[in-house]
Amino acid sequence: MPPGRIVGRLQLSRTDRVLEVGCGPGFFSPAVARWLSHGHLTLLDAQAPMLEMAARRLEKYGRANFSRVAGLAENLPFTDAVFDVVFMVTVLGEVPDRSAAISEAARVLRPGGRFSATEAAGDPDRVSGTELDELAALAGLVKGESRSGLLVGTFNYHKPAKCR
Repeated sequence: MPPGRIVGRLQLSRTDRVLEVGCGPGFFSPAVARWLSHGHLTLLDAQAPMLEMAARRLEKYGRANFSRVAGLAENLPFTDAVFDVVFMVTVLGEVPDRSAAISEAARVLRPGGRFSATEAAGDPDRVSGTELDELAALAGLVKGESRSGLLVGTFNYHKPAKCR
């Protein structure tokens, strides 16, 4: 999937604080950072070499509105309610505890924030939309717009705004 298409599916605003979980070498990162003209992108990956590659890619494209953090999806090293958007692209299937990963994403989202997972049909670790819906509901997230094509599906959820 072209990186620009992910930006559209994430429904980003220019000022969002975004967490990319499992950024790998940063294939999608420059397009997201470019969109966030007054926002910030935080890269998270379990492997330091992947974070280095992603940072070099962002710097090559002249992006400075990012930071990088080593960590695991199941135990995010952030305080509660600090991100507007948390997204994963073909990552969740590689996480040993998927439920914990989505619960952690929900924890670090601000009220009204969005969680997005994109899965590819050919990925042997692909997580189904049904499983994503169930795990998101368990984490207190509400199903939003999903977009599915022949090979790629993006599933969006939001954290309810606090009442009162």
